[in-house]
Amino acid sequence: MGTPFSPTRLDVERYRSMRALCVEMNQRIVKMIPRKAYEEIGDAIGIRHNGVLVFDNEDVSSVLMDCCVHDWYENGKNMVQRYSEAHPAKPGTDESYILNACLQAKYRILLVKSAMPGAGLYCKDGLNNEELFLMDLALSRSLKDGNAVLATRTMPLGEYWMTGGAGLPINSKKALLDALSRFEREKQKPPEGRASLALTIVRLCLATGAADCIAYESAEATAKTPRSRPRMPGFKFKRHR
Repeated sequence: MGTPFSPTRLDVERYRSMRALCVEMNQRIVKMIPRKAYEEIGDAIGIRHNGVLVFDNEDVSSVLMDCCVHDWYENGKNMVQRYSEAHPAKPGTDESYILNACLQAKYRILLVKSAMPGAGLYCKDGLNNEELFLMDLALSRSLKDGNAVLATRTMPLGEYWMTGGAGLPINSKKALLDALSRFEREKQKPPEGRASLALTIVRLCLATGAADCIAYESAEATAKTPRSRPRMPGFKFKRHR
């Protein structure tokens, strides 16, 4: 990367607007997810047991839905592509811009180098050997000292990227090395194959307790936002005592 991107106040305000639109669109896409997707993705990330999806905490449901939206393919298309075809956005609108960004979503392992509090993080993508600025107000505060590794989905917004909202810290060196090794074996596969890489990374992170280390904030970064759980038969939460 050449000259590092330095976000302005206008960039941050633009990000807030785009993130709010992304959340609204994602909620509409989630309503289209079939039960089959929940079951297959639940198996893939290791949270479905004896036919029942079991969550250690409510944050895992967000991770599940994120994977269903982006990593569950049927007839070569994921849920974002299906939504785009069923509900095309008017060209030139913010809705069209954010939908196109979602269609270009990329799962990454980010090595956090430094933070700009109130804006985001300067990172290096361990999978694609790219340097980028990740706009995320909450992470800019919680990881202000850098030196962290994060697995997350990212979406391009011009000179910077934003998270998909369901990131997981990688707190195990073995999980990181396993993920990088799997990437080297599968990086030439088509989108369906690359989706399995994201699911493998998520499974490794969840197995090492990563979901217990995360909290979410709204796009305005003023208060924690409760995560909605899938409302359908066969879902339950396992509470640790």
